[in-house]
Amino acid sequence: MVYDRIKQQMMDTLPLVRTLGIRIDEIGNGTAQVSMPDDQKLHNHLGTPHAGALFTLAETASGAAMAGGFAELIPTLRPVAKESRIQYQKVAKGATRAVGQVPGDLAALKAELKAQGKVAFPVEVDIFDAAGTLAAQVQVEWYLSEKRS
Repeated sequence: MVYDRIKQQMMDTLPLVRTLGIRIDEIGNGTAQVSMPDDQKLHNHLGTPHAGALFTLAETASGAAMAGGFAELIPTLRPVAKESRIQYQKVAKGATRAVGQVPGDLAALKAELKAQGKVAFPVEVDIFDAAGTLAAQVQVEWYLSEKRS
């Protein structure tokens, strides 16, 4: 139930995600799966998904995985994507999906957040195309702190 609320909150507050047709398909404890349709409006000069659209897909998956990992705390936190890196592997063809995961020990990250009032950690994302080919690998560094008044 809490994951459904996170999904709805993300879709309500991220207009670019909606504009690109990105769907948050699944959120779990530090994991997420999102998808983007094959739409000619999102293509590049090669007729394949634009790099910017793929990056937005990955960043959305990373944010959903991060939020899922901190589900019980996320309403009190201020999440900020601090840094990211994308490595394109193959040209993506057709619809795409991204799978995000917070690597490591979520309990340790939560303990650091509680002790320090902030925490930074990576979320790893793999992007696959319609044929299941790994198109890109992305790492987004998230910074969480308590909401400011």
